[in-house]
Amino acid sequence: MLRRGVAALAVVALAGCATAEQAPSPSPATPSSSSTSASSHPEPLDGDLVADLRQVRRAHEGADVAVAMTPVGSDARPDVVGDAPTLVAWSTIKVPLALAVTRSGDGASEDVEVALSASDNAAAERLWEDLGSGSEAADAVEEELRRGGDERTRVRAEITVPGASPFGQTRWRLADQTAYAAHLPCLPGSDAVLDPMGRVIEGQRWGLGGIGGSRIKGGWGSTPDGYVVRQVGLLPGAKGKTAAAVQVRAGTYEEGTAILDEVAEVLRDHRGDLPVGTC
Repeated sequence: MLRRGVAALAVVALAGCATAEQAPSPSPATPSSSSTSASSHPEPLDGDLVADLRQVRRAHEGADVAVAMTPVGSDARPDVVGDAPTLVAWSTIKVPLALAVTRSGDGASEDVEVALSASDNAAAERLWEDLGSGSEAADAVEEELRRGGDERTRVRAEITVPGASPFGQTRWRLADQTAYAAHLPCLPGSDAVLDPMGRVIEGQRWGLGGIGGSRIKGGWGSTPDGYVVRQVGLLPGAKGKTAAAVQVRAGTYEEGTAILDEVAEVLRDHRGDLPVGTC
């Protein structure tokens, strides 16, 4: 069950999404970490890691909290801890959008930089327009998702919520987002988006951004069912990288980011237990 009173947030968030997305003011246990390549199957998640993530979820019974992980380079379905309803992507969709534009050669590198490092909506909208009409842009971003192993997400082509971008209202399953992140470093040209994902501005480096060497992109906004805060990223390990995505649906932005910080603390404490892989 979600906390009541969140519906009123929808009006505030829809107004905020019209400009640059800014934060509101003020399983059985297994041995050690797993490593995989695209041709192998990852081991189950470490039991202590799962137990600690479940403890975070129990501490926030009024919120929906879910975490998905898989080794970079893996084609297997990611492991998911928690209930993961399909939620609005918000600005996390700017990652495949930026790479689609980079691959087309039509967009400005400055727009890619600020769309990812500062989550600037105006820059993202210019990138979207660089891909053509609404349907052409949606097709191009979907093609990018397919290249990255996400076989079912459909990108919104038209505005469905006044004041919000069409692409930001795309519904992106947590497991599909993680699968895409697992393939992202292996895609040609991906450095163009991974580099700015490593330069995210200080005010947006909550959650996975607190893990040294991470590459991240967050997204946040109000929905009729609660305030959604989510993040996708790559976490470095000694023998490879972990693709991870976290989503929280709570009462406020502050509550959601605080929960993401707790999740990231667990992942940081279990860094040696995370599933890692290479391209």
